Amino acid sequence: MKNLKIFFAVALVAAVAFTSCKSNKTELPALKTQLDSLNYAFGVANGDGIKNYYIKGDSAKKSIEALLAGMSEGMKGEVVKENVELVDLGTKIGSSLKDQQKSGLMGDSTLKVDIDLIKQGLVNGLRGSKVQMTAQEAQAYLQKTMMERQAKKMESQFGANKTAGEKFLAENAKKAGVTTTASGLQYEVITKGNGPIPTAESKVKVNYHGTLIDGTVFDSSVQRKSPVVFPVTGVIPGWTEALKLMPVGSKWKLYVPQQLAYGSQDRGAIKPFSMLIFEVELLSIEKDVPAAPQAPVQQ
Repeated sequence: MKNLKIFFAVALVAAVAFTSCKSNKTELPALKTQLDSLNYAFGVANGDGIKNYYIKGDSAKKSIEALLAGMSEGMKGEVVKENVELVDLGTKIGSSLKDQQKSGLMGDSTLKVDIDLIKQGLVNGLRGSKVQMTAQEAQAYLQKTMMERQAKKMESQFGANKTAGEKFLAENAKKAGVTTTASGLQYEVITKGNGPIPTAESKVKVNYHGTLIDGTVFDSSVQRKSPVVFPVTGVIPGWTEALKLMPVGSKWKLYVPQQLAYGSQDRGAIKPFSMLIFEVELLSIEKDVPAAPQAPVQQ
């Protein structure tokens, strides 16, 4: 979800019918529900995007007025003659409205489009207003909320993986030799090394063998006969925590809870909420690191 697409590919704007709104002035909308806030934030973020992409220079104020007038009055009169690009943008907005109303806000059929709230957000974004939320806050809110919704959706589909992992860890914690940390990471020492322990700033060389709880191998430098080098903080949280506890020369078996692995992400062979098991051998602390970390467990 890092690359959540907030803007439309061409128009970079939410689809809004501006004839339904009474004013093109900056106003404080009434946001009673999360859906209200999403609609408004979507408008603010896109309004700011239009302002930065299309409207620049000394004529910015005039261009904004022309854009708003063109949208609300069908791009008639002088607006058409003086602002062809903005007229074209208005046409795309109208077309985009139909798609939004059918598919839902940002393509989510469970999110109903509120034309007036998006329009007011767009107006406020175009004018650079900080009413209710800034453009940056609007984008952050959209990202956070949509990621949470996506996580819930993924959990409904792959919740069995989460349950299976929790059950496995609960039983595994009872076994002799297994240590459980405060974060929930579990490990057992196969070979105890006596070398230095990596820090957060270290680069390390390791050999590893990774499986799912059913024994399926999803990746293995051991099988490839090719150890990997990467920054301690450049991998999943479970690995980072373990590496900062391991002396060089150690070989540990790690039992990584899903929240310390990839959580709701779908990584192909590693499905959402999968608990992972690794045998990790810490070979050395390196002075240099390849430009692109090779470890499949990178963040």
